[in-house]
Amino acid sequence: MFYLWMLLKLLTGFAIIIAYLNISGRSQFSQMNAVDLVGNFILGGLVGGVIYATNIPFHEYVLALIIGVSILLLITIFCRKINIFRNVTIGRQIPIIKNGRFLMDNIRNKKNKIDMLNIASQINIQGIYSFDDIYYAQIEPNGSITAITDKKNLPSNIIYYNGVVHDDDLEEANKTEEDLLADLKANNIEDLKDVFLAELKDNKFRYVLMDGTVVPQTRKDRK
Repeated sequence: MFYLWMLLKLLTGFAIIIAYLNISGRSQFSQMNAVDLVGNFILGGLVGGVIYATNIPFHEYVLALIIGVSILLLITIFCRKINIFRNVTIGRQIPIIKNGRFLMDNIRNKKNKIDMLNIASQINIQGIYSFDDIYYAQIEPNGSITAITDKKNLPSNIIYYNGVVHDDDLEEANKTEEDLLADLKANNIEDLKDVFLAELKDNKFRYVLMDGTVVPQTRKDRK
């Protein structure tokens, strides 16, 4: 009987955690951020700790799992909708080289905890064997390095996504939300609600509309 209860608890915990991963859109390890990983450790510890316990009622175990999953989903929603909350819990990209010049304020900031030896190892893996070859580099929120050797291939900034304007990225590009709204009108886009995603590259705004159309259409192969 003990082993049947253990199996039931294991299957129940497995089902609830898998349901949470699917609902939150984190069904693959590469999609997870720091909050997801910590939350998964907590849920896994809860399941592992209760499986062998005989003094915890089954309904309390299920309730505890549901509460844990609900809190994680709430945190995920906050991360997607509130920029400040996302920056604190997940972080944002940290530029470390710009125009071939090292950004020492970012590099030496103790909050960023940047290890240049680790960064050197990561750029070597990308086939870049000297910092002298790098025109622009930034640390992504997941800890990976984006290194650009050709200034024509600088990454774009996502300044609007899923109904949220990313003020920090606008400010970094010396733009304001008013600039964004003015450019929308210039491109005959009535409202931000019509935009799925907006990026800023080469000081120009580009939009992906809700119907999948890209404005303005700059590539010759688009019709």
